[in-house]
Amino acid sequence: MAMIHVNRGTTSLGVFSEEEVREGLNAGRFAPTDIGWREGMATWQPLSQFAEFGGAAALAVPPVQGGASPMSPTVVKTEPLAICSLVLSVLGLLCCGFVLGIAGVVCGHLALSKIQKEPELQGKGLATAGLIIGYVAIVFWVVYLVFFGGFSFLRTITHQ
Repeated sequence: MAMIHVNRGTTSLGVFSEEEVREGLNAGRFAPTDIGWREGMATWQPLSQFAEFGGAAALAVPPVQGGASPMSPTVVKTEPLAICSLVLSVLGLLCCGFVLGIAGVVCGHLALSKIQKEPELQGKGLATAGLIIGYVAIVFWVVYLVFFGGFSFLRTITHQ
């Protein structure tokens, strides 16, 4: 018996036997718009187009608003502040001091706040990494300035 790979959008639901897919369609676990593939097929196709599922997949497909087809990929938006947080924090750690680290931390907190309010936004990992690196950059540069002669080095540079 052929095993069928089933996806919903970009998420894999797993690999199932034909009987499991048929039962899943009847029980509502799978939607007729979920896509499937098995060995020998050229492309993925909606479960409703598999001949072996007959009436199980012939359930009515609800109309999609906005004219998009049920098979159109979902566009996931990454919060730009999460990216800014990571970039600013890394730059702050590597070369530009704690000022960019502070900017990275602020952007990271703002990004996490927006992501929490709008769950469809992505970038939580980027914002978290930006926060961690930003805080490390701030601590590193403050310790450097206070304990390792950073002030005298900066004074030498500014007075020349």
